[in-house]
Amino acid sequence: MKAVPEGVAMIPYFGDDPNRRYNDEEKELNILDSGWAKFALGLRIGIRYGHKQGQVHLRSLADMKSALDVWRVRFEGGDTLALLQAIQVCAEENLPLPSWLAVAFSEAMNDFLKPGGKHSLDLVFCSPTLPTNTPSKAAAAKQDWVLGGQLWHDCWQYAIDHEEVFSLDAVLDSVLASKSWGVKKRKARDLVTRVDESQAQHLHKREKQPLARFLEKRRKA
Repeated sequence: MKAVPEGVAMIPYFGDDPNRRYNDEEKELNILDSGWAKFALGLRIGIRYGHKQGQVHLRSLADMKSALDVWRVRFEGGDTLALLQAIQVCAEENLPLPSWLAVAFSEAMNDFLKPGGKHSLDLVFCSPTLPTNTPSKAAAAKQDWVLGGQLWHDCWQYAIDHEEVFSLDAVLDSVLASKSWGVKKRKARDLVTRVDESQAQHLHKREKQPLARFLEKRRKA
């Protein structure tokens, strides 16, 4: 096999092994940590490998910055749980923490560890949408979010599969009738709307449209 010229990316494939692409500096990094070596390799050749064997991440660094900025906005709005969610993104994508995230997380942890600081991590990392002041509230909020995601998925799928449907009411009626969801229509609408709003923050501007708007545009077409 011919050697790959310095700085030239080869097309990755499933199960591709980054070890065969490392230069001398990256090989030294790999001795310390494979994740560091993979990230350095990604900066050089434009292919980002994940932590697990065979993982290749295709989103650009610019796209990843936009994705992390969603969590930054939420954090700056008082949602400190967004710090952990942003860290999860970096962990999954094998990315170093951006400066704002590293500083904010360090300060949050110091607020917990210092004498007289907050006595619970639930007070350090919390979200208005996921109350944690009591176990029952936290469990109910998590259950709502999981159920909302399932409803949101099924409602969108039904709307896409049934081009004759033109309103969110009609979609909800059909989806709720398909099986026992344990919620009434008003609650289901609220859950779907909340997930729609959350998802929209992660999409490009041209793709941002809630289900109700999607159906309205179909009706007017």
